[in-house]
Amino acid sequence: MPIQIVPFRGIALAWHAFDHVTAPDCTTWDQTTWRSHERCGTVCCYGSHLALAAGGRWLVRIDAERQEWIDTQPVTATDAAHLNGSIEQYLIAEAGDPAHLLETARGRKVIHVRFRAAHLIGLDPEEPHEYGGLFDPRLSAAALADLLERRIGPRP
Repeated sequence: MPIQIVPFRGIALAWHAFDHVTAPDCTTWDQTTWRSHERCGTVCCYGSHLALAAGGRWLVRIDAERQEWIDTQPVTATDAAHLNGSIEQYLIAEAGDPAHLLETARGRKVIHVRFRAAHLIGLDPEEPHEYGGLFDPRLSAAALADLLERRIGPRP
C-alpha cells in the first residue's frame, strides 16, 4: 500500500499514520526499525511513516540489490562518518524543520527521521521518544493507539 501524502500535521497526521500502519493490507510497518534494507528500504517504523505521509523524502535511495545511493552516486563511509545516526535514516531537510537539528551530508541539509516525526506531531524533537514513547520499537498497535490518545490527543 503506497503512502499517501497528507496536507495536515499534528493530531490529524498522527492518526492518519496510525491508520496506515495498522491497516490490514499494510506490509510496511516494522516498529523495530527506522528503515530497513528489505524491500528496497520501504519497511519502517511509525515515525518514518509519519515523515513519509507528510511528504518527507529520504536522502538515500536503497535499490533492489540493497545498494545505497545519494542521487546517482553510491553511499560511501565518508558520507556518514559525521552524522549522528545511520545515513539511511535521514530525510532531506525542509522549511520548518528545527534549524539546530539539521546536519549536512554531501552538501545537503538533512534531518534525522526521529526529529522530523516528533516535530510534525507537535512533540519536542529533542525529548527521548524511542524507549517508553511513541517510537518505542517494542510497541504493539494497541500500545501505540493508547500513547497517541495520551500524548497527542483523541482521534479527530
